[in-house]
Amino acid sequence: MKHIYKITFVLGFLLCMTSCDENIDPILSNGVESENRTFLSFANTTVSLPITIDDTGSVDLILNSSTISSTDRTFNINLEMESNADPATYTLPGSVTIPANSYQGVLTINGADNGLVDATVKQIVFSLTGLPDNVDMDLNRIVVNVFEVCPVPDTYLVGDYALADDGSGNFLSGNVTVSVGATPTERVLSTTFLPGTGVDTVLNVTINLACNLFNLSQDVDISVSCTAGNPPFYILTSAGNANNGTYSLTSDVTHTINYLQDPFESCGPMSVQSFTLTKL
Repeated sequence: MKHIYKITFVLGFLLCMTSCDENIDPILSNGVESENRTFLSFANTTVSLPITIDDTGSVDLILNSSTISSTDRTFNINLEMESNADPATYTLPGSVTIPANSYQGVLTINGADNGLVDATVKQIVFSLTGLPDNVDMDLNRIVVNVFEVCPVPDTYLVGDYALADDGSGNFLSGNVTVSVGATPTERVLSTTFLPGTGVDTVLNVTINLACNLFNLSQDVDISVSCTAGNPPFYILTSAGNANNGTYSLTSDVTHTINYLQDPFESCGPMSVQSFTLTKL
């Protein structure tokens, strides 16, 4: 029996996007730009970069700032050593800029198949470096999951399904609604993770349709562990090409999605588990 504990992080973050209200601006600025503390945050710290087979793909990452400036603000990008995506399959800019008088900047990462991408998820991991003394950033580690996808109809694996857990206890069995995610080959459903454990949480599960293979495009991670809330954490992640479930566009009745349970062995040996979606 797994005894799972949850650790909670409380983050206080003030973000004003477009306000020019005189009652709000003084909170963000004292009139001397060089003395204002700035908090930076990417809208998402884990994103997908699906690359269409024999073609290309791209993803836009939004960098938010808690303050505004009368001049452009440029921040350098550092590619981390843990990145394992082939450099020939993507272009990562060396910096990201928040334009003058704006609270946001956009970082675009382009990808190309080049015969080097498959359904196995590879990662681009980067951070911002050389931040000024008056600039703070939480979670300064961005992960971009790179993988190959094949075109699928926008009605495939969409609608109401019965979810059946395989007995691992990771997901609540019951009816769910599956919808198209942030990209045309992503499918998203909402369900309860770890039901009945005392740390059960309703969350979104994102599945990628990666050229006849199902991939969990994002780790299922709510910062729980079997070690009194300390690392390593109990997560679910992609099972990998050899173990991922398969799909066929000729049928949309029953789908089995495999995943890797507890790869960090917080609660016991890692194992491949699954859940099944049956169309209602």
